[in-house]
Amino acid sequence: MSSILLIGDIVGYGNLGMTGMTPILSHLGYELYRLPSSMVSNNFSYGKFAVLGTTDYMRRSIEIWEEQGFSVDAVCTGYLVSEEQTRIVTDYCRKLKARGTFIFVDPIMADDGKLYNGASQETVAYMRNACRIADVIVPNVTEAKFLADKYLDKDDLTSEEAEDLIMSLHQLSGNSVIISSVLMEGQTCTMLYDNGLGKRIVLPYRQVDAQFSGTGDVFSAMTIGTYLKGETLEASVLRAMEFVAHVIEENKHCINPDNGIPIERHLHEL
Repeated sequence: MSSILLIGDIVGYGNLGMTGMTPILSHLGYELYRLPSSMVSNNFSYGKFAVLGTTDYMRRSIEIWEEQGFSVDAVCTGYLVSEEQTRIVTDYCRKLKARGTFIFVDPIMADDGKLYNGASQETVAYMRNACRIADVIVPNVTEAKFLADKYLDKDDLTSEEAEDLIMSLHQLSGNSVIISSVLMEGQTCTMLYDNGLGKRIVLPYRQVDAQFSGTGDVFSAMTIGTYLKGETLEASVLRAMEFVAHVIEENKHCINPDNGIPIERHLHEL
């Protein structure tokens, strides 16, 4: 059984962050460990929320884990609340990577053309640092634009601009990149650069007429969960895309889309 360390927020009200990822990865057979970066009352989209950062706890936990000689096969990082947290996580991931641990970074900070509530240009800068130690980074297209500092004023990218965007992020990390929710010449798609193959891949899809918070967490969990089982990056992304589209379609009449997908209802379909 492979083990994965999840680093990110725990949301009290809603199936987001670790709460959305844990059932999927557990169902896929992984042994899971968790390092919370914060306790969040509810989705930021509500406009009012409480956040309790856990920086001191993270630092002390890592110290104890190192003393105990704990190890994991992979790390998946998510929402981080400060530059100090990012430095702590980046340093720890760098040590783990040197021991053979796979590092998967989801630079959670923006969507729909703008930064999340509470995020700033400083957030963008420290997320760039986190991406530099990743084996795979998984931004949505808004996050990709902020990380690259390109095309922030454009919704629909040309093929050349989209290729420039993903290659800019590849150069940032030196490894594989997956960008979701790209609008390229009028077609929505997921783009990836597979560093092992040295090529860019475009995977078009039909957008479901509904929008849920937390689908990025579902996408990340499905992608890493499939990839670590030995599938190609392209096959892993395709499976994640298909599953996300399916659960959105099945729940599109839900009255609380800001609270995420009730993912436990769909585990039997994995």
